[in-house]
Amino acid sequence: MLYRTIEIDELIEDKDTEQQMIDLMENNNSHLKLVALKKHAQIPTHISQSDVCIFVTEGKIEIKFLSESNCDCSPCDCDIQDKDNDSSKKYVVKKEQFFLFEKNVLHSIKALKDSTFLLIKI
Repeated sequence: MLYRTIEIDELIEDKDTEQQMIDLMENNNSHLKLVALKKHAQIPTHISQSDVCIFVTEGKIEIKFLSESNCDCSPCDCDIQDKDNDSSKKYVVKKEQFFLFEKNVLHSIKALKDSTFLLIKI
């Protein structure tokens, strides 16, 4: 096992890249990742197979939840929603806030500012 203190800035290799996902730990179905998104960058609509905890370390993100009826493909792996029937729920999560949600929910993430967050899947 590795024991050391890590600064977030040490892990982000290219500050100009739109999106970076850095694996910190992984064990069976549990994952810990550091995610860095530039302003307006998005993680496309998807479904997580695990319960999720997000802790924003810098910036502000928007998490958008959709019903599967708003998606044109099955199973959903795209970013196409029925624009006339937007029954989405949006949550803004900012620096030093946690956000938790259960698995099997259709969602996307968008950076409202340059942002970094810990993505914990359990």
